[in-house]
Amino acid sequence: MDNSIYDELIQAIQQFALKRDKRVMQKVQIPSRNMSSEHPEHLRKEWTLTQLHIVSCIHTSQNVNNSFLASRLHISKAAVSKAVQALLKHNIITVTKKPGNKKEIFYTLTESGRELAALHEQLHEKAKEQYKQLFNEFSIDDLKTVTAFFNLWVKHM
Repeated sequence: MDNSIYDELIQAIQQFALKRDKRVMQKVQIPSRNMSSEHPEHLRKEWTLTQLHIVSCIHTSQNVNNSFLASRLHISKAAVSKAVQALLKHNIITVTKKPGNKKEIFYTLTESGRELAALHEQLHEKAKEQYKQLFNEFSIDDLKTVTAFFNLWVKHM
């Protein structure tokens, strides 16, 4: 195979990684068209993707603590702690402890947290629709090749 296609692919991967990293560091504001006027003002603030994914994890899982979140999201415990502090400050999550275990803390969503989780899910659904539109630009065989590539890439990470 011609080395130029390897170079082109490596460059495309690097560009993808750079854009993805920038996007992860950006804050996301839930578009107001996804919110009714009854949503509290603090849900309208800008959230990091990490914060939104933490809210989603708490929404869909039980016994969620820092270790669980770090493992599930593939981020450091320090990153979890920083994001959790902001979520606590804005009354999106609360800390709970199990009877008989005063040391370990777990997180649950407040009503506002459940609303934010639902809004986050709406954003994911919109993103899926955008991906599907992009997928329509390719043949089924192309998509199978891309899928095989990403699955193999993940195994090597």
